[in-house]
This record gives sequence, structure tokens and C-alpha cells, in this order.
Amino acid sequence: MKRIFSILLVFAMMFALASCGAKPTAPDPTPTPEASQSEPVEAPGDTSQAPAEGDSPAQQLLTVFKNYINSGAVYACESVADELISHEEILPFAGAVMDVEEGFLNGFTEEITGFEEGATFAPMIGSIPFVGYIFQVPEGEDVNAFMDNLKDKADLRWNICTQADEMVCDAIGNTVFFVMAPATFDDAQ
Repeated sequence: MKRIFSILLVFAMMFALASCGAKPTAPDPTPTPEASQSEPVEAPGDTSQAPAEGDSPAQQLLTVFKNYINSGAVYACESVADELISHEEILPFAGAVMDVEEGFLNGFTEEITGFEEGATFAPMIGSIPFVGYIFQVPEGEDVNAFMDNLKDKADLRWNICTQADEMVCDAIGNTVFFVMAPATFDDAQ
């Protein structure tokens, strides 16, 4: 029994090393883009627009987020995350959505607090440098301070195998969009 367990453990370790050992990338000499942020706005009527093809995946998802929130749909954080992860033309991986609570969250160096509801959406394969969150900040709380806190505690290299290229953080009303992602998914898989 110990021999079988040992063999299974060896195979699991080899699989983990193989997934982390895929194509190391050299550091990019260009500076990392600053986190995108605009003033939170109330959701007016239909202002939808298509994601621009030349935009990064994170910027394209931000456009989808804005369209979804501005559509006037009644939503929970998990439904917004489900909508975002469903865009296979932007996110070419099998993804998952999960509710989150205050505390230590994937991609951050410290606990994240100050939200009343949250959901994460991410790839099922841990070697893809992508993680996204949707948060609901309580009414009357400072959304910009919450977003600054997210950006200050975020770590683009949270994943030991890879590193995200950019961080995008924005809000509409008290709903916050936060994504760390590669500039493109051409080499990320």
C-alpha cells in the first residue's frame, strides 16, 4: 500500500512540475501598466459597446462588465462573474466561478476586507496567470478607497509558475471589477 501511495505521489509531483515548467518568460523591459481606474459612475441607460479587438483581455472584460452593469439587470456578484467567464473569445480556458468572503484571497499579499459580497472567476488550470473578482462595497462606503486597497495589496506574481502583465480595477456604483491577467493569451496556455 505504501508503494502504491509513493508512486501516486511521484506522479502528482511530476505533473505539478511539468505544468510549472512550461516556457519560462524573460522579464519585459517595459514598465508594468498602472492599474486602470475611473470614477465610479451610476448605471445610466444603454451605453453598451463591443470590446475592442486590440485591447488586452482585461480591458475587453472591463467593457463586458460595464455593458452588463449598465444594462440595468438585477445581479449578484456571482452572476456578473458567470457572465464574464462565459466569454470564450476573450478567455480561452475552462474557468470556474466561486463566491468569496473577506480574508486572504488568491492574488493578494494581505487580507481583503470592506466588501459585503464577492465572487472570483479564474481558470481551472493554476499555471494561467489570470484571476478576476467582482465585489459589492456596502452603500455609503468609499469605493475608491476600496479599489486603492485592492491595488496596494495585489501581487502580479501571486502564481509561482507565471506572472500577470497587468491589473485593471474599475467600478460602477458600488460594484467593483478587479482583474490581473496576461497582456494576451497567445502564450499563456
